[in-house]
Amino acid sequence: MRIRLPGLLLLFWCSLVLGQHTDLSAYDAYFQALKALEHQEALSHLERIDDPQYTQPLEVFAQLTYEGFLGNSKRYQADCVVRTSDDPFLNAVYQLNTGYYKFYFLQDRTAAYPHFYSALESANETAYAPLQRRALRAILQYFHHEIARNNNNYEVFLDQYQKLIADIHDQVYFQIYEVIFYSSEIDIKSVYHTKAALLEGLIAQLEPDCKLLPKLYLEVALFYELREQYDQAALYYQKVFDEGKDLPYYNDNRFSAITKLAYIQHLKGNSEQALEKLKEITCCFNPQDALKNTFFVEYYTSMFYEGMGADSLALAHYKTYVEAGHNINFRDNSLEISRLQVELKAEKNANALLEERQAKKRFLFIAGGLSILLIIAIVIAYLILNNSKKRRKLAEQESELEKERVANLLKDQELASIDAMIAGQEKERTRIAGELHDDLGALMTNVRMHFESLKASQAPDLFDKTDTLLHEAYQKVRSIAHAKNSGVIANQGLLKAVKDLAQKVSQLNGLEIQVVHHGMTNRLENSLELSIFRIIQELITNIIKHAQAKTATIHLINHGDSLNIMVEDDGLGFNPQHISARSQGMGISSIDKRVNHLDGSLTIESAPGEGATVIIDIPI
Repeated sequence: MRIRLPGLLLLFWCSLVLGQHTDLSAYDAYFQALKALEHQEALSHLERIDDPQYTQPLEVFAQLTYEGFLGNSKRYQADCVVRTSDDPFLNAVYQLNTGYYKFYFLQDRTAAYPHFYSALESANETAYAPLQRRALRAILQYFHHEIARNNNNYEVFLDQYQKLIADIHDQVYFQIYEVIFYSSEIDIKSVYHTKAALLEGLIAQLEPDCKLLPKLYLEVALFYELREQYDQAALYYQKVFDEGKDLPYYNDNRFSAITKLAYIQHLKGNSEQALEKLKEITCCFNPQDALKNTFFVEYYTSMFYEGMGADSLALAHYKTYVEAGHNINFRDNSLEISRLQVELKAEKNANALLEERQAKKRFLFIAGGLSILLIIAIVIAYLILNNSKKRRKLAEQESELEKERVANLLKDQELASIDAMIAGQEKERTRIAGELHDDLGALMTNVRMHFESLKASQAPDLFDKTDTLLHEAYQKVRSIAHAKNSGVIANQGLLKAVKDLAQKVSQLNGLEIQVVHHGMTNRLENSLELSIFRIIQELITNIIKHAQAKTATIHLINHGDSLNIMVEDDGLGFNPQHISARSQGMGISSIDKRVNHLDGSLTIESAPGEGATVIIDIPI
């Protein structure tokens, strides 16, 4: 967002015309202490002011900016929600709190800028210079961290701050930001050569224990590094690291200092010492920006391993560095990357440095293009391989389905053959039984009548014996004739045959089987009884083979128009949804076909570890 100077001047003029409704001079000491980074002193000044409406948000602001990125977001969440006020002073403080909350704790720090800008507008309405300067420092800090330098928007804010300079502290802030921003547009060496003397001169003007000193030390150290005066640079970097200790808002500066100290060791040819020095950086990690920490640490680690001749380790860390760089928001990091490259690859000749950077950009562009092509090739190869596997799997499934269809066809043919055989046997038995009853039975009756006539005339003893034999033959013929409906299970009937089966299985297999029946007094058609017996026999076989059950129960209930068969066990159980995959081994398919042939229905209830229940209903 571009801020136009005429608009700011208009707001400033309006504030002068309208005047202030509140005496803000009571807060001068508070803002002066904040400017010197004396946050505890600032809080002590608030204790002397009895106006909670103002002091409460100002207290939050002091604590929030003191802890910075190391603060606890949950602690400030309630106090930093978006709020506004008709009072421009309060509105400016509210907007600063919300802006810094988003700046410190949100991944997208650009969300902080609208609040900082709104705070400046409100501060300009008050015409209260300490508040104006603080809002301007927030915007300049945002531009510095977020690298929002695609244009020269920062210039209007830097110019406004220059006009509001009141003391040496303001001069330090202005000079530091001017050097940082100008070095991003002009050759960095020329900027630091021009400003270094001024920056180093400011050190002597500050109090010996002033907390602004580490900010100056960092910039002066960079100047000496660019001049390849590494010992002097290391001295100032060490001061940044030492004097920023226990001050949360200097965490980022200490992070930069320790990386530079390690880098200077590398430039001196001590890559191993540089790597050891870099390990100290963990105390300065920014918990709100782990990706950025990884980016810089991996970059330096790769460089140091390369200096040690460990090319494989250097390459591994370089890959991690590149991956982190791709995931960092460009607007958030582009200038930092550019400045880092300039600082680390500083050469005596500016033209050579520019050519080196351009060559690196070309290399990254080519490498990026090749990487994209490689990824595309890998994706295509994966798709082809995956498609091939799917086709092969589909062919295997089709082969299995074909085998299953053939097996089912053979099973159907087998069942049809069995049914035809049963029907033929029953038809033949009926025919034979009819002939025995109608022909041989009548004949034997006639013979007996003749022998009865013979009894009155002669040989009573012989007659009695002959009559007994004929009577026995007659009874045998009658028994054969009465067996015309008994079929394979003879005159026992279905219930008796099932009970016998249960008794035999219980004796031989250690499986206790109970038979529970109701309404089974009347016999069924022989072929139906035989088919039902085969179904029950197959179910019992399945229990013996697969269930590992200890007990089983067979229920036979005749409802008059239908027969209900229920076979249950206490075995291992199974998932009925997977029955198709197991049906060939369990005989379920043939049972289902027999039931369908009898126009019946089959239901299976089971679960792993809970046994199984098979329910069959057959119309009779």
